[in-house]
Amino acid sequence: MNNNNSTPTTKKKGSLKAFFKSRKAKKGSLAILLTALFIAAIVLLNIVTNLLTARFPALSLDLTKSSVFELQEDSKEYVKDLDKKVNIYILQEEADFESGGEYYVQANKLIRQLEQESSNINIKYVNLTTNPTFTSKYPNIDWTKSHLILVESGDDYRVIDAEDMFEYDQESYYYYGTYEITSQHIEQAVITAILNVTTEEKVKVTVLSGQGEEDCSTFTTLLTNNAYEVEEVSLLTGEISKDSQFVIIFDPSTDIDDDVYTTLSDWLYNGGDYGHTLVYLPNDQTPQSEFKNINSLLEEWGLEVEDGYIYETDTNYMTNSQYPNLISIFDYDNQDYTEGIKDSSIPVVLFYSLPVRIIDSSAAVSLLASSDSAVVLPRDADENWDPNDQTQEKLTGAALATQSNENGSSHLLLIGSYDAWSQSALTAHSFNNADYFINLFNTIADRDEIGITIEGKSIDNTELSITSQGLSTFISVMLRYVIPVAILLIGLIVWIRRRHQ
Repeated sequence: MNNNNSTPTTKKKGSLKAFFKSRKAKKGSLAILLTALFIAAIVLLNIVTNLLTARFPALSLDLTKSSVFELQEDSKEYVKDLDKKVNIYILQEEADFESGGEYYVQANKLIRQLEQESSNINIKYVNLTTNPTFTSKYPNIDWTKSHLILVESGDDYRVIDAEDMFEYDQESYYYYGTYEITSQHIEQAVITAILNVTTEEKVKVTVLSGQGEEDCSTFTTLLTNNAYEVEEVSLLTGEISKDSQFVIIFDPSTDIDDDVYTTLSDWLYNGGDYGHTLVYLPNDQTPQSEFKNINSLLEEWGLEVEDGYIYETDTNYMTNSQYPNLISIFDYDNQDYTEGIKDSSIPVVLFYSLPVRIIDSSAAVSLLASSDSAVVLPRDADENWDPNDQTQEKLTGAALATQSNENGSSHLLLIGSYDAWSQSALTAHSFNNADYFINLFNTIADRDEIGITIEGKSIDNTELSITSQGLSTFISVMLRYVIPVAILLIGLIVWIRRRHQ
């Protein structure tokens, strides 16, 4: 029995030993080794990829239709030309900042790309809880409020809040008390903050009050974002700052008095030194005959406002609106004031514009003009008024008058439509109002900066939903789990098949 029992045991041991020496075992071991090495290489590649995309966000791919995770060309061009050092402090740890949701992830990606586009931009994440002394360096900021970002250059700095970067669903907040982000203005907020802290001398603009003027904060906010300093002054109780280069009279309901007329006239001439610009957007609800002093000032500079409306009859100049004849497109009528515009093929729209008449062509030029098929709709037109019975002509919606000497030039800018600066006109992507009027101010002020009118982007995109964050997650999952497991399974299958051959 001992011999019978020993024989199988010896054979089994011999078979196992023989197997490990066999060609099949060697091939199988080599396959397992290669599989293990390949998995290790994939893991290493994943680690390197994560480190590179964290350090260089530009390496990420954005497959969304409107590239919501990519900087716009205007942003890239602007920061590439920066000649001053700029620190952008995100006032949270990076992970905490992105935990705010997809729009915060988008914000972080866009801001990180700024650093890649300019060697003068440095981004840092600051935890205010663990770094309580950080705020002491910025005494002019109200730190009782919650701020998202601080932009600093030299001794100048500016904070950015959530309201500056995002738009919220007002109904959601009103009914449920929750902030639901609907779109973003991340680039606009950060780029304009950089512009403000790197601009040493800001152009001052004075907005007059005291004549029942309407609010023009949408446009003055645009001015502020483009490094203009805006103040509001009533000439009944105060005076225009000596260093103010622009004065705006926006849609006054009453005429200026004799003293204000004298003050503005003297301010324009500036003792013969000139260098000032008065901007006037008239009220269209009141007969122009009631603005005698303003009309006298306009006439002094070779301009007048007609009492009526520019009525467009050419369908090529009409807008898709309830009143297409009165809310119409205007051509750029003087190329000297369009050189800095990003895209001059995009038109300007004027709402209910009063006709601007140039009575001294040697002193004033037309800036915006209708088609040559426009007519004047009188203020007192009755139901029998027919545009076909009127004289068709090219009408001016905005004009600029200039007087100068060897010391400099002063200007009077007359815009027939105060709604040209309304929120709907300045924020409409299909019209160029924001870019044109900022460029006009920049040109008059002899500034080199191009108006920054960067569009915000909605993160919603159903056409292709793989964002840079989603792509990164997808690649990470594939490299960490799917591919290694698939390779391991394939290796095992190959080994088992060879084992049984």
